[in-house]
Amino acid sequence: MLRRRWLIWVLLSQFAFAGAERKSAWPERKTLPITTSSPQARKSFDRAMRNFEDYRINETLDALREAIKADPKFAQALILVAKITRDPAEQAVARRRAQKLASKVTPGEALLIKWLADAEEDNYLPAIAAMNDLLSMYPEDARLAFLAGDWLILQGRNEQSRIVLQHALTLHPEYPAALNDLAYSYAYAGDFANATASMERYVALEPEQPNPRDSYGEILRMAGKFDAALAQYRISVRMDPNFGSEVGVADTLALMGREAEARDEYERAIVFAGSQSEKIQFELQMALTWIREGDRKQAERALTDVAKHAHSAELCTWEAEAQRVLAIYEPDSKLSFQHLIAAERALEEPHEISMSDRNDEEARVYLAQAVRAADFAETGIASQATDQLERLAAQSRSRVVQLSYEGAVGASLVAHGNYKAAIPHLQENGDDPLSLRMMWIAYDKMGASDKAHAVAARLAGLNIPTIEQALVAAQFHGSLVSQATQP
Repeated sequence: MLRRRWLIWVLLSQFAFAGAERKSAWPERKTLPITTSSPQARKSFDRAMRNFEDYRINETLDALREAIKADPKFAQALILVAKITRDPAEQAVARRRAQKLASKVTPGEALLIKWLADAEEDNYLPAIAAMNDLLSMYPEDARLAFLAGDWLILQGRNEQSRIVLQHALTLHPEYPAALNDLAYSYAYAGDFANATASMERYVALEPEQPNPRDSYGEILRMAGKFDAALAQYRISVRMDPNFGSEVGVADTLALMGREAEARDEYERAIVFAGSQSEKIQFELQMALTWIREGDRKQAERALTDVAKHAHSAELCTWEAEAQRVLAIYEPDSKLSFQHLIAAERALEEPHEISMSDRNDEEARVYLAQAVRAADFAETGIASQATDQLERLAAQSRSRVVQLSYEGAVGASLVAHGNYKAAIPHLQENGDDPLSLRMMWIAYDKMGASDKAHAVAARLAGLNIPTIEQALVAAQFHGSLVSQATQP
């Protein structure tokens, strides 16, 4: 399980302790210390890491909270809670407490806190410097290498992530978590042969655990092997009905066009969701099934309900996201821009939210604004959205912000009819379906039919169940496939 768009940050903490059973088979190496004055806190922390090794997120958080209760000054447990929790208020409190304690722990732990906290606060250059210093300090710590590899995947640096993850596997060739991430790193690069090989090793190492099957299902789905993906997800469900693989089943069914079945699976997932944030995430995924079916009335009703739920739960990023989907889906220009204004206002509300999350979602809203302006030939609005993103990109080194800026520049150039100049910018954001659609439009307007068909085929083959994929599939999939299959 590594559903990058929604759960991508939760794997950022699995380095400190893998559990006595697994670590006993590894040679002793110099690893990052764990500073706590309480034996009970250490015991709970160890249990948390064993649970995390198996991707049991709710159990991990419960154990970390127990550790902090036993030792309120347990800085490493606090920073891990800050990274794993889906509750932005808990995240902010835990991060601030960890930062205050950074001077009272070992230099390595202080670097860990700086790295992860600065990343959440959108201070990427100091965060990267702290990460590099920490890796240099503990070059034999496989779990630290895993942490870095996973973070690099988050940044979209798949080639660099593979180098670090392969180093972790050089230190410990049978490290399941590193194999899991390595498979995803290959898959995101389109190398499904190596992704499958890594995933098969992962499954063989932990045949009784649900997560290897869940992850294998996701890799197979990304490769377009839907039936095989469903088989793996359902094995995971049978192993542990409470693990959460119903979401993987639902996402796969949704991509297959089996939307009613997908909604049934999402309903089951919502019942067992571990937090309000997770519930809203699944509700949003379920709302997308109506978009895929082309039922505008039901889609708008469901998305509006998601926005209301998120607002009442004070989860402004989910509220903004629901409004952004409504904006992209809305055929009327006035109503579309109203939804984008509502998304901006949601992010302006005084709720606890990390600067990184706020800036990333704000960037996505501005990109959507530029794309919609291009759709409606509103050149002034397109330029305004690009200017806003340019200012944001000057302040933030977030990859989401930087790529959204490139996509917005491309969309604005399309709006102005400067198609040739738009292409390089859109290519920079070439993993985003909205930018791909703009690229298809640009090539089509230029009369570059072969290149337009190639982009169309790529769009038609996207098998990651994101919001943007659902919107592209619903609005353009039929025509794109038709264009792509013409001789």
